[in-house]
This record gives sequence, structure tokens and C-alpha cells, in this order.
Amino acid sequence: MRLFAISLGLISLLTGPLHGAPLTLDGARGLQERGALREAQTAYEALLPQLRSSDPAALATALKALSKIALAQGRYEDAAARAREAAEVHRALGDRRGEAHAIHLLGAAELYQAHYASALEQMERALAIARTIGDREREVEELNNVGSIHFHQARYLDALRAYREALDAAAQAGAAPWSTRLRRITLTNMAALYQRVGRDDRALQLYAELRNAPEAMAPSEQARLLSNLGELYRSLGDPIKALETYRAAQTLLAGDEHKQARIRVLTNIGIVQALDLGNLSVAVAAFTDALALAEQSGNPREAMHANLYRGESLYRQGKMGEATRSFEAALASARQLGTTDEQWKALYGLGRLARAAHRDEEASRHFRNAISAIESVRAQLQLASLKTDFLADKRDVYDALLEILLERQEVAAFFEVLERARARTFQDRLALAPPTLAAVQARLGAGVVVLEYWIGPRSAAVLWATREASGLASLPSVLPEEISSLLNEASAGVGDGWKKPAAAIGARLLGGIPALGRPDAAHLIVVPDGVLGELPFELLDAGTGAPIIERFDVSYLPSAAVLLRESSPSHFPAPPWRRQVVLFADPLIQPAPHGAAMELGLADLGNPLPASAEEARVIARTCPGRAQLFLGRANLKRRLVDGVAAGVPLLHLATHAVADMASAERSRIVFSPDREQDGGDFLFLKEVYDLDLRGVDLATLSACETERGKIIRGEGPSVFSRALLSAGARAAVTTLWRVADEPARDFMEQLYFELNRGKPKAEALRVAKLRFLRSGTELRHPRYWAAFILTGDGLSPIPKVLSWSTLLGLLGVLLLGGGVAATLARRRAE
Repeated sequence: MRLFAISLGLISLLTGPLHGAPLTLDGARGLQERGALREAQTAYEALLPQLRSSDPAALATALKALSKIALAQGRYEDAAARAREAAEVHRALGDRRGEAHAIHLLGAAELYQAHYASALEQMERALAIARTIGDREREVEELNNVGSIHFHQARYLDALRAYREALDAAAQAGAAPWSTRLRRITLTNMAALYQRVGRDDRALQLYAELRNAPEAMAPSEQARLLSNLGELYRSLGDPIKALETYRAAQTLLAGDEHKQARIRVLTNIGIVQALDLGNLSVAVAAFTDALALAEQSGNPREAMHANLYRGESLYRQGKMGEATRSFEAALASARQLGTTDEQWKALYGLGRLARAAHRDEEASRHFRNAISAIESVRAQLQLASLKTDFLADKRDVYDALLEILLERQEVAAFFEVLERARARTFQDRLALAPPTLAAVQARLGAGVVVLEYWIGPRSAAVLWATREASGLASLPSVLPEEISSLLNEASAGVGDGWKKPAAAIGARLLGGIPALGRPDAAHLIVVPDGVLGELPFELLDAGTGAPIIERFDVSYLPSAAVLLRESSPSHFPAPPWRRQVVLFADPLIQPAPHGAAMELGLADLGNPLPASAEEARVIARTCPGRAQLFLGRANLKRRLVDGVAAGVPLLHLATHAVADMASAERSRIVFSPDREQDGGDFLFLKEVYDLDLRGVDLATLSACETERGKIIRGEGPSVFSRALLSAGARAAVTTLWRVADEPARDFMEQLYFELNRGKPKAEALRVAKLRFLRSGTELRHPRYWAAFILTGDGLSPIPKVLSWSTLLGLLGVLLLGGGVAATLARRRAE
């Protein structure tokens, strides 16, 4: 279980009476209300055969109760099936109110499985029914649920609009008995939203307001509010205040009917004690209490989680025997429940215990089994929360095994495990199979060198590969301060201050790699790791006294698995009337003091970009195919979201972007406002993953710092290039730092000129950089050209397009040839 801010949007899921139930359901309902979920489930299921044949209304009630229980136990497919059947029964009875509630439960089950489109569809169906029958209470509830689905998808402006609409609807209800409670739940959701986007001051104001008037909220809702507030205090570096808040929530949940919520609060208390305060013995006691409560309430899933947390705390205390028993109990439960996530965590704990006892063979076996559990599902990671898990993230398991393989110098095995470890979100979204070293080498052309880096918790290494050879070398550490020094000098300096750190870092990262000394080596593919993802390798000196851009074109990959993607199908040159490029530029930027962006603290839209419109027009003139431009007022996010770029070889966005180094969820691209009162609009990083960019050969994001972001272990920086490739683009050009408007325009003009001459993408980018580097003007400084990097397929050119002049020339030749043939035919006839 992660500790995170909880949106309260999905309300009325596990609370509220079951209306219209006959007396025979009282016992089952009583068990459910007391938190004895397993017994309640058994009782409801025993009633189903009789209710199916005699009492449809009671049947629907029982089915909804079973759906709620399944949701509480994490059995989301079962919850969806029960809710779907309940909706059908209510529909047959003509009970629209009951139907809306059942559809709501179905939407909740879809949401918990991250099926966002389906969840939104169900919640909007329930909302439409509520409005049709005039059920204002259900309307406010479903507006909150719709907002929460947008919240989970990083559509923060849409979420805020839904919450505002819910507030308005609650206000219109006047003195209705439910309106105050739902208003406060809506405000709690808004506070969680402010918390997510970094408006901690606004979130604290709302939480304070809600705490001072708690009478309209049920104890469980007050406790959930306090849990959110506790997490906020933790994020602000105040664990004492967080602990006090969790204790207050614990007091509210003293009754037996709140056992499930009490378990979660105890878990949060244990995490604060262990991680923030170092009180491992107190943490063990909290997790032990949570375990006892879970066993009393018949909830094996929560018991399993408590054993995992307890085992981790005991391991950190050095109590290896007790830790082993807790991890083994968690593993047994996980296997019985079929929950893969908990299986690998328990196996990882057992592997660390074996490694600490110097039983490396046993440790390797546990780590490999943990990795097998992870790989058995390769579930798509969600970006809703990118915080490190208390127990571990998946990368920890791989790193533990990689340390052993590095010690043994097992090159092929090291490569395969490292590839399984890195960029999991990226790989899973593209359904890329983990590659073997031999398969990657077979795809490499002459002169191509792959450098794949690994930064572990205690050591580092580089694996190099060409078509004919490979090797593995340990690396000296590269300090983040050295990388920062290079970035500062390259991005803001005016002299040669960047050369010294470039030489020092180059000696560490590139020295001693024999493949770089081969005379035919010309193409460098870098697969960085950790902080190396922020590094412009083009500037590094491999010992020659010059940056490697003088000799190599450089492209980057989140994972070497990208090399095994299917090649772009070869086509005849496209005709000039077919779209070759879609361009977005020159967003309208205007103050909107009452807009949603301002309210969420995202009103930093930047200054106008007049040169970006000219940049787009120059690129349009450079490209021989048809260009589609969205400039100024037409530069709307929804056009891109609706798929305007799908199937078009080139996508270019010249605009402002914001890379949030603390929260990936806040990184965003600026567009013109769809509604003038908002002042501007944003495409958040998480939304980019869901774009349809299939058929796009190169996506260029000519904006500031689009290749920077929060670094996630096992993923690297949370940057736009990975999102663009995940959405279907084969390559992306992004930036490592801020580049001035007019130099960016000139650089892009040069890049597209080289691309349309037929040069491979990485080579075209290198030529454009060398033009600046050798210009003899101020543009020779890296600040103007080294920021632009290419991620993805850099070794192939963009698809060819016939120009009108070429096409007319061919037609002229054909017509001339036809005329000559006709003349010859007439002469023969004479």
C-alpha cells in the first residue's frame, strides 16, 4: 500500500444503507456494517438463489452489497460483474434510482482497474440518469466521481470544473439534508487536487475550514480527510504534525464498523514512525495491530499487506528470523490470493535476507523468482502517483540481482536483467519484449555503438555493444554536482567553462570503451540511467580534446528494446498533396485571474512567442508535402487530443512548456485557451501518453526543458520524449534547457532543411549542431544548440515526399515520352 493523498470523489461506495431489503437480509447487512466482510459475503451469496426466483428488488440490493464488499476486498472484476447484474435487474424493474447506483458501482470497479475511459462512461451514465429523474444528491455525487476520474488522468482543469459544478449543484439544493455533507466532500476533493498540483497553501486552507466544521461529515469521511491532511504535512516535512493528524483519524475510527479504515490509518502511522522518525519498534507495533485487525475482520488482503510492512520494519531492525517469518506469511497469502505485486515484494525481502547472510545462490533464486512474478503480468505502470513505495519499487529487485551479475561478469545475463529493469512504464505501454544481447547486436548496422549505462545504489557500470562484440565495465561514480556544473555552463555560460566538466565526465563515462576507438564508428546510441538522463553526451570529451559531436551523431533510447521495434514500412514517395507536417505554434497568452489555471497555480504561461509562428511557417515552406498549421487562436489542445496528427509523418510544436522537477504530474505544454476566460490551456505529461501519434515518424517539441523532469528510479527522467514515443511517434526531438526564441527558429530551419534532403534524423541533427558550433558567431556556444537531443529511431530518414516541381517534371517527361511515341507511331503508319 502506498501512502498518498486520497481523492474522496468515489463517495457512497462502502457506506450508506441498503434500502428496501427484506428481513432476511438484515443479518448479512449487520455483518457488513460491522466489518465482517467475509462472513457478510457468504451470507449474501447464500441468499442469491432464493432471491433470483422470488424477489428481484431484494436481489438487486444483495448484488450491490456484494459489489461493495468486492470493492473493499480488491476483487474488482467480481465487483463489476455484480454491479452489472444489479443494474440490469433495476432496469427491468424500472427503478432508475437503483440503476444509477449500480452503474456507479460498476464505474468504481472500472476506475480501480485503471480503465478510465470505461469508468468515465459509467459515471456519466449515472449522472445523466440522476439529472433525468431530478435526483440532485446523486448528481452531486457523480459530478465528484467524474472529477476524480479526470484527476486520476491528470486532467486537472477538467477535474476542477467538475468539482465546481458539483459545488454549484449542492448550493442550489439549499437546505437539503445531504447538501452540507456533499459540499464538504467536494471541498475535500478540491483540496486533494490542490495538493496534487502543489497549491499546498490553498489545500491547507480548505482542510482547516473542513476540520473546523466537521459535523456534516461521517466519521469515516472525516478520517479520510485527516489522512489526506497527514500526507500533506509529511510532504511539507512535518512528520510530527502528520502523526498527530493520523492519531486524530484513528480516534474517529474507534468503532468496529470502521475496521478497514483503521487498518489503513495504522499503516500510515507505521510508515511515519519507520521512515520519518526512525522508530522501528513503534512501527512494528502499529503494523502488528493492523495485522490483528485484518485477521479479525476476515480481510486476508490487508493482513498480507500488514505482514509485508511488518517484515520490512523487522528487517531494518536486524531481526532476521522474525522478518523471515513475516515475509514468508505474506508470500503464502499472496500466492493464495493470486496477487503478483505482493509476491515479488515478499520474495525480494527474502532475497535481501539471504544476501545479508552471504547466501548468494539463494538470494539470486529469490530475486529471479521475484522478477518472474513481475514479468508474469508486466502491468502498465500508472503515472497518477510516482512516489517511491515504502517497501521498494520494482527497480530495487533488479538492482539487487544486477550487483551479483556484475561481480560475476556475466555480460549477456546482465544486459537482459538490466533491460527488464529500465523504463518499465515505457516498455509496458509499447508492449516491448525484453531483448537479448544477441538480438540487439543483430539489429546494429556498421559503425553503430550502443552504450547502456547502469547506476545502482552502490556501484555503476556500462555495457557496450557493436554488431560484432560487447563488453561490461565498472564505472567510477559521477556526482550529480558535476553534471549540474556542466549543465549550468552549457546552458547559461558564455565562455569555455563547459569544457572542463565535459572532459572530466567524459573520462569516467567514455574512457576505456574499445568500440569508440574503431575507425568506422560513427553512430552512437546512448541508453542512459538515473541522473545520466539529463546529460548531453554530445558535449563529452572521450579523450580527443574535442566533444564527441565532432565525430559521432548521437541518439538516445529509454531502453535498447526500442531497437527491436518493427521498422517503418518502406513506401514510394508520397504525393505533395498529402499532409507531411502538422504544426502548432504561437499560443495566445493572456491573463485570466478567475480561470481554472490561475486557481490551480498553473498560470505561468510565459511570454508571447512571435518567432514561433515564423518558425512554423518556415518549416512549412521547407517541407515539400502539405502542411497543416494551427497558429494563435487555432493552437488548441483538443485538436491534438482528437488525433489530428495521427498518420502524419512530422509533428512540430513550437510553444512554452514547463518541466516540473518535483512532480511529474505538473509538467505541461501550453496551448491557446479553448475558453477565453481560462487564459490558456495545458497538455499535461500524463495526457501525452494517451495521444494517437501512430504513423508519426518525428515529433519535435521546440519548447523549453522538455527533456527534463523528476527522475524516477527504474524510469529515468519523467520527460516528454518518452511520452511521445509511447503515444506512437518513432522519434522525438526535445530540449534539455531553455533556448531563446529566435535561435530556436533558426536551428529548426536548419534541421528541417537537412531532414528534407534525405539525411537520417540523427545525422541531420548533428549537421545542424555543427553549423552552429562552427559558425564563428555567438551561436557556437552550446547554450544555442546542445539542448536539442533526439530520442528514438535516429538512423533512418523521414519518409520521402515528392515536391510539386519533381512531380510536374515527371509528368512532363511522361507527356514528352507519350508525344514522341505518338510521333513515331504516325511515321511508321505513313
